[in-house]
Amino acid sequence: MPSHSNQPNPAHTVQDKVRRDLMKRLLGITAVSLMTPEFLTQAALADTAAKKLMGPPVPDVKPTQMSDNVYLIKAHDKFPSPQNFGFFTNIMFIVSNKGVIVLDPSASIQIGRMAIRMIKTVTNKPVIAVINTHYHGDHWMGNQAFQEAFPGIPMYSMKETAEAVQHVLGEEWIKMLLRTTDNATEGTQIVPPNAFVKGGDTLDFDNVTLKIYHFGQCHTPYDLVVEVVNDPKGIVHVGDVMMDHRLAGMGDGEGSFINGLKVLHKIKEVMPTKFFIPGHGNPGNNLLDEEIALFEAVYNTANTAQAANKSMEEATRMVKALPFMQAYANTTPDYENSVGHWTSIAYLEAQQANF
Repeated sequence: MPSHSNQPNPAHTVQDKVRRDLMKRLLGITAVSLMTPEFLTQAALADTAAKKLMGPPVPDVKPTQMSDNVYLIKAHDKFPSPQNFGFFTNIMFIVSNKGVIVLDPSASIQIGRMAIRMIKTVTNKPVIAVINTHYHGDHWMGNQAFQEAFPGIPMYSMKETAEAVQHVLGEEWIKMLLRTTDNATEGTQIVPPNAFVKGGDTLDFDNVTLKIYHFGQCHTPYDLVVEVVNDPKGIVHVGDVMMDHRLAGMGDGEGSFINGLKVLHKIKEVMPTKFFIPGHGNPGNNLLDEEIALFEAVYNTANTAQAANKSMEEATRMVKALPFMQAYANTTPDYENSVGHWTSIAYLEAQQANF
């Protein structure tokens, strides 16, 4: 049998590409510009001003107990707005004998402070760890509140996630949330993860054990899935690998339909009967099957259209005509603005795969 040891690992190839793209964006800021006295003075003034300005407090959202030790502070909207103060990402926390573990503290220091207030209504134990499932700001921008309240606590993610937050994407997300919330997130600063995990690791907190999975590229190349081991309800936090009736952004080479379907089917093999808690929308046992059906509806239809030399516009019409997608549209915010984008990504992936 021929040896395949020299063949490139597709997952590594994707991750290398994204890492190169991130570094290109980083290198767009020249070392010279960062060293000028004018730049340093402006940066110091901006930092001082940022510390003085602070957006309004976020109204309390009562936690819902999901199982013995697991609670969810559920965001009721799926996109940021001035009305929701940027709170559009669910926050999960787990109460262990040692303390509280928080997963994805959402999109601002104000939301993080609200989460801390809500945790204190459940337990007087301190927060001892934070986990960021990936590098999008609505999953780590609340870190600042936890660093402020619990100095020195570990904030876990993949190493590549922390690098992206600190060097490339952090400022983009700070600006995006300011813009979409009419400055409600003012005062939020970049606090990247400071402790690193990879797929296969476990985090032990006495009576609570968390198993870390990295199945590959789906929503981003570095999505974490976190299982609460031996939880009576079978709870698994999936970040943005799955969403409830929301079409996730998958642009700039971050997400992939082909790889995403592989990830979802791997999850189906490893944990077919779990209770999934997503970053956006309602948790449930059926979330995985619904996400697989959505990915297959969009990709398979776009692939069929591309193979028949139909245009991208025709592919979008074919996707929208599917009975599954018509039903999905009725319960999915921003469907009309998103379905064309999703179809175009699937179409281009199919085009490359069929070349």
